Amino acid sequence: MPRYLFILFLLLLSVTSFAQNQARFSNIIRGMKDADVEREALRLANKKAREYHWPEEFWKAKIISDHWKNFYDEEGNLMAREIHLELYAVMNSGKCAMADFTFREKLHEDGKSTRVMFLYDHIGDMVNVQCE
Repeated sequence: MPRYLFILFLLLLSVTSFAQNQARFSNIIRGMKDADVEREALRLANKKAREYHWPEEFWKAKIISDHWKNFYDEEGNLMAREIHLELYAVMNSGKCAMADFTFREKLHEDGKSTRVMFLYDHIGDMVNVQCE
């Protein structure tokens, strides 16, 4: 590889890394607003982090879904609903990150939901952000 291409590659890599580190949790655009869901999401995410010895603690949450997404069984019965949140974390190293989480709320047989049935579903990508 010619030297100038290598230097250009390094320059692009450093600019990309710098841009990623400029990301801020406070710039995340909120979808719907529900403080109870955000509080419960933090509790469940931190519980999962302790169980799996993840190197972070979650401090803030924002719902990024505009609404709940419904899930049905094969017969068309409503079984659960799902919501996406971004969670802000402080790592053991002192660095900060945010991660995309999905939570599900199972429904009772009568079709009503309850926070007792609110469950961690999965975690998506985690990216470094500025500490706030």
